[in-house]
Amino acid sequence: MKKVLFFDIDGTLLNSELKIPEGVKRELKRLKEAGHYLFVASGRPLAFISNQIIDAGFNGFVLCNGAHVELNHETIYENRIPYEKVNDLMNLLESVDCEYDFETATDCYIDSAYHDFIEFFKVCDIRHEKLITDYDKEEVMHRTLKIEISAKKDHDKIIDYIADKFYFDHHGTANSFEICALDTSKAKGVQKVLEYLHIDKEHSYAFGDGLNDLEMIHYVGHGIAMGNAVDELKKIADEVIGHVDEQGLEEYLKTIEE
Repeated sequence: MKKVLFFDIDGTLLNSELKIPEGVKRELKRLKEAGHYLFVASGRPLAFISNQIIDAGFNGFVLCNGAHVELNHETIYENRIPYEKVNDLMNLLESVDCEYDFETATDCYIDSAYHDFIEFFKVCDIRHEKLITDYDKEEVMHRTLKIEISAKKDHDKIIDYIADKFYFDHHGTANSFEICALDTSKAKGVQKVLEYLHIDKEHSYAFGDGLNDLEMIHYVGHGIAMGNAVDELKKIADEVIGHVDEQGLEEYLKTIEE
């Protein structure tokens, strides 16, 4: 029976050196050649999926925390933030001290005046040609799947506003937020994949290490937490495997039969 495997990126696919270990690459190739489906499941938009991950040969992607799902380069699901909610949020963000971007199914858009944000992205392992600074803001707001915010202050004001209107997650630090439509989750994206492929949930696997993996790990048939995962994820996972830097993922993938 064909299986579907979903992989978070940082701390799961990528080790502390931000590389996919060679042993993991071999196992991914083996499983794909056996006819199983391999998906990346990430908070990142497609624009921020690095070439080393693209080149690893995944069948598809569950991105923007589940708001964008692709299979074989075809979009099978999108959950855009309603334009009215984006517009209202922009009115708030323009009144506080912050920088932000718009993330769509294809590119990331950022105001050229946001120097701190742009400098941050320069050192990130992303596809920099997908970072667009000259764009029609009104048009992009109609296609927005996710908004990232870096707030220098007014954090509480932003949280009070978005708390019951959006899905949001702190991104790395307390002053950074990822915002999607309210009903967004990686689990929802995984569900859309399984429905599209007509594969039962019991044949699905998910691997992760962070808080935004909770719903996905709980939803799939086999929820796997990395040894370096947060405690909250380990508590609800079906199994906890080795640390990402200690061949944990490779050794587990070897146990999945062709």
